[in-house]
Amino acid sequence: MPLPITQLDRLPKTSGLYKITNAGGTVIYVGQAKNIHARWNKGHHKLSAILSECGVAASIDWVEMPKWLLNRSENAAIRFYQPKLNLKMPPVV
Repeated sequence: MPLPITQLDRLPKTSGLYKITNAGGTVIYVGQAKNIHARWNKGHHKLSAILSECGVAASIDWVEMPKWLLNRSENAAIRFYQPKLNLKMPPVV
């Protein structure tokens, strides 16, 4: 279940892939972290861009997964969603 971007303190302290969606459900950013909670609660580098784009209507959803699978999963998700805030396209793996 997606969380509002205003409730980042409720994110899990596990590794995984996350996606940010706007109010319409469009994925605008995809990322990965070894600790999703720490990644967002210590000041994510895209938070200001997300808030500028969507305000507090943005939400975050995630899938927990092992650390060894993060890079491949993130690359696949970016290629699939083509989110506007992911500036670079990942290499094909």
